[in-house]
This record gives sequence, structure tokens and C-alpha cells, in this order.
Amino acid sequence: MKKWLLLILVLLQFACARYCAAEDNTLVVFSARKQPLIEPVISLFEQQTGVKVVLKAGKSGALAQQILHELTAPSADVFIAKESGALEYLQSNGAFASYSSEATAKIPSYFKAQDGSWIGISGRSRAIIYNKDLIDESAVPKTLDALTDTKYAGKIAAVNSGNESLVAWVSALRIKLGDEKTKDILLKLKNNDIALLSDSHTDVRKAVGRGEYAMGLINHYYYHLQKNETDPSLRNVGIVYLDQQPGGRGEIVNVCGAGIIKNAANRRNAEQFIDFLVSPDAQKLFAEVNFEYPLLPAVETHPEVLESLNAPGTSALEAVRIMEIEIDRLGAELEKTRALLEEVQWR
Repeated sequence: MKKWLLLILVLLQFACARYCAAEDNTLVVFSARKQPLIEPVISLFEQQTGVKVVLKAGKSGALAQQILHELTAPSADVFIAKESGALEYLQSNGAFASYSSEATAKIPSYFKAQDGSWIGISGRSRAIIYNKDLIDESAVPKTLDALTDTKYAGKIAAVNSGNESLVAWVSALRIKLGDEKTKDILLKLKNNDIALLSDSHTDVRKAVGRGEYAMGLINHYYYHLQKNETDPSLRNVGIVYLDQQPGGRGEIVNVCGAGIIKNAANRRNAEQFIDFLVSPDAQKLFAEVNFEYPLLPAVETHPEVLESLNAPGTSALEAVRIMEIEIDRLGAELEKTRALLEEVQWR
């Protein structure tokens, strides 16, 4: 009997050792970012650490609801969001575990949650991409208010309310300008027959590149992706950052960010991954591959981004006039913003 018990214990220890080793070598990441934009960073993390990342990419809303549904036994260890509003929404519903380290301390406080529940890993601002064959740079509006002028009727493309960055932008406008002014801007754009193509900025920048529309509202890095298209005929585009004049309201600089799921099965690997995302190696990838703003001050902005800002030798975060709002408020405004977008039929 004792021999059998001893044998069972040995087998259990062996099985546990194999299971634990596998678990320790795994990380499950839910990502609202499209795979091509996040896979280079994940691949480098796997190479440097030996940790195998299981990636589930999808829509932010669906992933967030799955995380909230699984709070007691989560399948995800880390959530990557396109913008801070989704992160704040999950934080307010108790989905994240707090984490801070020497690595996360190097990211400016404006771009992370004060309680350590999430951290920004890259930045982006709103801008206008325009087709140089259809409109001269001097004629491109330099402010959001000017963009609503009737002379631009039928010439502008944008994403619909299914895009998280668009929702965050409207939330920022509501915080800065108030509901009535924001509603007025949206209605004027709608009355100008703005084309809401889909929930993808890729569709917007490609439509402008093909000459279907003179201008498009995008996140800035989509302009650089268009400039790097293989077909030269699609590259004749320019970019204008709105409200950058002295005394202007500036533009929201939002973040792609990440948080560790509360009760994550692979907590140690999750912490290692968060530290990696804000490391120089990962920050350089965000800057060099995706043309995003690195949030780690020691990492340089892509030269093409600085050229578009007319700011060589500096950083994007120094060059861009940033709208003065607290981005950690965006999550609390999520439902009201969606209601406003539905009211003006931004779909």
C-alpha cells in the first residue's frame, strides 16, 4: 500500500512539475490592437524571455466584456487597449491588478493610472490626412472649427462610432468643450456629408490616398503608413495637426495601454511583459515600425514623424500642442459619448 502511495505521489509531482513549467512559460494576452501592430513587439518579448505568448486579438468591447465575465477565473493575463478610455472602464469595474516597478516609473504620470492599474505603452494624436492632388496644403483647415465649414462638404472621410479612438476623441472634446459645443461640431460635420466609411482608419487613409476624398480624420501614424505604401501613386498625401496655433486648444494625445488582469494565472510573466512594453527595445519598435510616439523619454521619435511636425531634433511629445484634459477621465465618459454619437447618428 505504501509503495502505491509513494508511486502516486511521485507521479503527481512529475505531472505538477510539467504543468507548472508549462504555465510558467505562458502568457495569455487579449489585445484590442490589430495583430500586425502588436505582433513585432510580442515576437521580440518571446525571443528575449522564452515566454510563449498566446494572443487573442479582437474588438475592445467584446474583449472587455469577456474579461469582466471571467473575473473570478480569468483566461487572460494582460489586456492591451487602443486607448485609455477602455482601460479606465475596466479599472472602474475592478478588472485590473495594480502594478508598479522601476520600469513603469519612467513613464510620465500623464500617461498612466495613478493607482498602477494600467500604463500607457505608446502615444498618438488626431490629425487630418489630405490628398495633395485634390487640395493644397494652404487650403486644408488648421482647426476643428474650420473643418466644419460648408466649403468642405462631401470632401471629408472618417471612421464611424465603432472605432475606439474616435469615441475617445469625442469624449475629450466633451470634457474640453462641453456637450453642446461638441454636439454642434459633430452635427456640422454630418450636415457637410462627412463619409463614415467603417470602423477602420486604414479604410480612411487608403480612400484619401486613392483620391476618393480630399481629407480624412485619422490617428497620426496612419498618415505615415500611407506614405510608406508600395504604390507611389498612393503616397501623395500630407498631414495637418489641428489646433496647434499659439493659444490653440491642441489635440488629444491618447495612449495605447496595458493592464494586468486581477487573479491572472501567469502574474509573474504578466509583470515581466508590462516591464518589457515600456522598455527601450519595445518603445523603439512602437516608434520605428508603427510611427507612434514613444512614451519613454529616452527613446527617440521616428524622424518621419518629427518631419511632419516640423520639429527635427526634439520629441513628438514636446512638439505637439496637447489638449489639456486628464485622459484618465475618458473611461467615465464612455457611455455618455456613445449616447451622443448615437443621437447625431454617427454610424
